[in-house]
Amino acid sequence: MNRKNRLLVFTDLDGTLLDFNTYSFDAALPALNALKERGMPVVIVSSKTRAEIEPLLDKLPLTSRLFIAENGSAIYLDRKSAVPPGVQAQLKSGYRAIVLGRRYEEVLDALDRARKTCKARVKGFRDMTDSEVARLTGLDIDSARLAREREYSEPFTFQGSEDKLHCLKAELQEMGMTCLEGGRLFHAMGRAGKGLATEMVIDLFRSAPGGSQWKTVALGDGPNDIDMLRCADVAVVMRRPDGTWMKYEPTPLQLVIKPGGIGPAGWNESVTALLKELSHLG
Repeated sequence: MNRKNRLLVFTDLDGTLLDFNTYSFDAALPALNALKERGMPVVIVSSKTRAEIEPLLDKLPLTSRLFIAENGSAIYLDRKSAVPPGVQAQLKSGYRAIVLGRRYEEVLDALDRARKTCKARVKGFRDMTDSEVARLTGLDIDSARLAREREYSEPFTFQGSEDKLHCLKAELQEMGMTCLEGGRLFHAMGRAGKGLATEMVIDLFRSAPGGSQWKTVALGDGPNDIDMLRCADVAVVMRRPDGTWMKYEPTPLQLVIKPGGIGPAGWNESVTALLKELSHLG
């Protein structure tokens, strides 16, 4: 078999695989079905919670239920899956989980202390009702409830100056946390990240028999996706609803795609093109 003749796809959700406003993935179904027919995995890498991602796994045509939740805070594998040597895993809710982040209670405590020190106007999901989260995100009320079932991170809104935001980030950093900026919200969490979690999953696939065949592809639209994008052979920088693409500096020899379509339409466009390229090479 030719080297790198199969795609291993890592994808963000909101604004990437899912429409930014409607959360529909219908426009990406042709490419999703084509990947499944070829036995090529799609790994969700999202700021969403496990509780939010699980219903989506039941709807999407995927070859496996492996996913990465809360901006890389945890990798959820099938309970029979192998884990990299030296990596601790725990049985959690029917999965073998590799936890890279910090407990939710620790994150909340750090965010509270940083907020008080910086006198910052911060409002997290803990401080909101399901209805408030639904209004803020455009989610339906049931999805908003699932979004508040946090395990490792706290999304929040911030109002204030750049100096206040810098202070907040610095205080979180001092306490062993980090602050990421997503498409809609900021996220306080431990020093995990989509990049580290993606690298670990790539290592899992490439260390298995036939592992050299995987061509890795990552698709994302926001600053919290950059480390994930930099892990892949191909980085797909998604077009945003306003028609722009975020600034992205590729790694050496990395192919960068900037689709014309937005959200799932751009996802379908990019993955379909990569599959056609593989079929020509094969």
